[in-house]
Amino acid sequence: MAFDMYLKSEKVSIEHYEENLFLLINEDNEYPKLMELWENYYNGPRINPSEANDMAHELIRLRSIVDDKPILSVVDKLLPFFSKAYKLQEVIKCVSD
Repeated sequence: MAFDMYLKSEKVSIEHYEENLFLLINEDNEYPKLMELWENYYNGPRINPSEANDMAHELIRLRSIVDDKPILSVVDKLLPFFSKAYKLQEVIKCVSD
């Protein structure tokens, strides 16, 4: 287990090898909510719907400039999850190891 996010009964994980996403955006002011998630990664954060929406939009921006397939697969996994949280107005609960 690396980092699990729960939205009702749905679960999405960021595995240790997928954490490169955060290294890519490290200290980039274009991705403040994703960096906030990384800074709280081991504190079991809760992501409210508004934050999930902001993260989804940051992932859309990131997707438009990245051509690294492993990073894109992480983005493509997270983007619909964060969007769904916003659409449902549900909080994402996070657990990390």
